[in-house]
Amino acid sequence: MFLDFIMTAEKISSSQVTLTSDRKVYKLYLAAIGANIISLSLGTAIGWLSPFLPLLISSDSPLQHGPVTDVQATWIASLLCIGAFCGTFLFGWSADKFGRRASLLSTAVPLIGFWTCVAFGTTVEVLYFARILAGLGASGVFLLVPMYITEIAEDRNRGTLGSFFILFLNIGTLISFVMGSYTSYHLTAYVLSTVPLAYLVIFFQFPETPMYLIRCNRVRDAECSLKYLRGYTSTPDHLDMLRSEMDGLLQMQMTTVKDSPEHSTVSLAAFSSPPARKALIIGLVLVSLNQLSGCFALINYTSQIFADAGSDLDPNMAAIVVGAIQITGSYGSSIIVDRYQRKHVYIVSSFLATIGLFVMGTHGYLKSQHIDVSAINWIPVASLSFVIFIASIGLLPLTFVILSEILPPNVRSMGGSLCTAFLWTISFLVVKYFPAMVELIGLHGCMWMFSAVCLSAGLFNAIFIPETRGQSIEQIMHAFENDNKS
Repeated sequence: MFLDFIMTAEKISSSQVTLTSDRKVYKLYLAAIGANIISLSLGTAIGWLSPFLPLLISSDSPLQHGPVTDVQATWIASLLCIGAFCGTFLFGWSADKFGRRASLLSTAVPLIGFWTCVAFGTTVEVLYFARILAGLGASGVFLLVPMYITEIAEDRNRGTLGSFFILFLNIGTLISFVMGSYTSYHLTAYVLSTVPLAYLVIFFQFPETPMYLIRCNRVRDAECSLKYLRGYTSTPDHLDMLRSEMDGLLQMQMTTVKDSPEHSTVSLAAFSSPPARKALIIGLVLVSLNQLSGCFALINYTSQIFADAGSDLDPNMAAIVVGAIQITGSYGSSIIVDRYQRKHVYIVSSFLATIGLFVMGTHGYLKSQHIDVSAINWIPVASLSFVIFIASIGLLPLTFVILSEILPPNVRSMGGSLCTAFLWTISFLVVKYFPAMVELIGLHGCMWMFSAVCLSAGLFNAIFIPETRGQSIEQIMHAFENDNKS
């Protein structure tokens, strides 16, 4: 399956840029897949909550002191966000100090710890700690996987490779949904703990990013990394291409040093330049819109929405259906993201999600007014499925693709840390207080609010975010400089 996927992606890339016939880039795709095995592992940790939280609050709870309370359940759900917030700056510092590759490998440690706590823990306090560990892993994965992919990808396939992140995350979530429905609590933990272990073995063979190696003045290592990732051989054409790409990376590094002579100690002062400051503001807005769009909350409350619509689907089966829809949308994103402009895909996705959420809200409002809507009770299920599908194509994955592209290389770790920390703050508030918002303004009111956010996301992208498809990082930075001058 993965081999077919790589071949399809290479065909898409070759339709945009003519390649030397003997240059094979399959190792680049393998590196991207290897890096995203940890995304799949994180997806299993995130998806674990949906099938097993009902078990934990039931009389059949596997914990020593019996079922958890409703308050304890909300903390189990939300502590992941707190752990992620705390770990964001740790992994941001590590990415600059020890490199992208070493830091990515270290994200497996807290995820192994999570599954160990789930497998052998017998108290709710151990589950609290497990969720914090999962959050630590999540912070590293959300920050470092897009960063690594951006720095190894070619301009023509950066979007496709960047979209792997959400695709693999969703695959992991679906695996957890399925295993949670058909296997036991402890067996699930035993089996899924092998995924981060396998990741350590597989990803260890792939190289550090050329951009980071040049930043560390390891020019020879950067050349070796580029040769591996680009499939360059010793032919004259390939050597010319290698020299050209190396010259571009060295020039970018020289420009970075010139603009930020204290780049070795990145701090908030590094955002004093207009392009860096603009990129950070756009990044903070993007991650806010990503979480406030309500898609994450909808996924967590899928069963409730299906039940309110009168669906006969078992809650676990409903979650599996939604997980499959997410994967379909994410796969679609990986296919089209380098064929069409990022702006167009993001804007269309946002506006269609706006319509879907508005329709869901309107159906809920009519039902709250005791109007007979039994003939159209299929609308919430259809609208929810449509919103998750369309958001998985553009609104959700492109947030991380665009964010990793627009941040200047010298502040990418710090900027990514700030944006990721802000994302997890918003995520915590949404997950923790969504039930309270439903009580306050009704489910239909929340749908209308999410619809307004999606509309705002489309308008924000149309006005403020430059097109990045097929452009080098240097060209994107130049576009930001020109915007500020104008």
